[in-house]
Amino acid sequence: MIKDMLVFLDGGPEDATRLAYAENIASRQDAHLTGLYCNIVPEMLVAGNAAMTSAQIIVEMQEAAVKAGDEVEKTLKAQLEKLSVPTELRRIDVFASQAGNQVAAAARRTDLFVASRLYGDHVDNPELFETVLFNSGRGCLFVPPGKTPGGDMDTVLVGWRNTRETARALAEALPLLKQAKNVIVALVLDSTPPERDGEMPGADIARHLDRHGVNVELRQITGWSDAAAALLNEAEKSGADLVVMGGYGHSRFREWVLGGVTRDVMNAAQVPVLLAH
Repeated sequence: MIKDMLVFLDGGPEDATRLAYAENIASRQDAHLTGLYCNIVPEMLVAGNAAMTSAQIIVEMQEAAVKAGDEVEKTLKAQLEKLSVPTELRRIDVFASQAGNQVAAAARRTDLFVASRLYGDHVDNPELFETVLFNSGRGCLFVPPGKTPGGDMDTVLVGWRNTRETARALAEALPLLKQAKNVIVALVLDSTPPERDGEMPGADIARHLDRHGVNVELRQITGWSDAAAALLNEAEKSGADLVVMGGYGHSRFREWVLGGVTRDVMNAAQVPVLLAH
């Protein structure tokens, strides 16, 4: 079961959306909800003759950011107190360059991390959430901006590939899958494959979920050259309340960035997406 959840908060308009989805899950899982207020403060990147003057300016800006954060903290505490589940608020005042690692470290000590969808006008620092996904070792639930849950997550679409990343996502999502009324395991295939050892691809993972008491349906999706579009279409067609998939990426210098299919889904998904790496 999910008993300990962490929700990213920044004092912006999407905090209410994130908290609504988190409360929905926490109430069903009988979980504790921690809001992590991440207050970004300016950091000094200036060198040379202007460094001393600039340092003073930066110190003043940092002090102002911390003071402004005090007011945001009060507002967030009031929001959390209105929720129907046990809550607490934690705060970190942190440089943008260090925020991802600090949030990832906090997420490791919980069962599920909740944030907004990685990309779009509502996200100022998508690299922060990429860092959490690739370094926390936890399931990360990314919710669509400006939306609130329409009800319980009764229909879940799992984008299945026989990979470590998808297996991790499935394991992290299992408490939600067991509560869902209908779980669709979708395989996006280049063509209709032959049976293997007398059974169709995907039958083994469907059987595994069935043994966990999950009401599972297997669907093979063909005729699509774009796997992300295929999954999003299937999610819409089936009325899915949640999509579960592996969080794929590749190394860029010392950082990880999302790969094509994952990035495309996160750009456009209109329902929450649970990823794990």
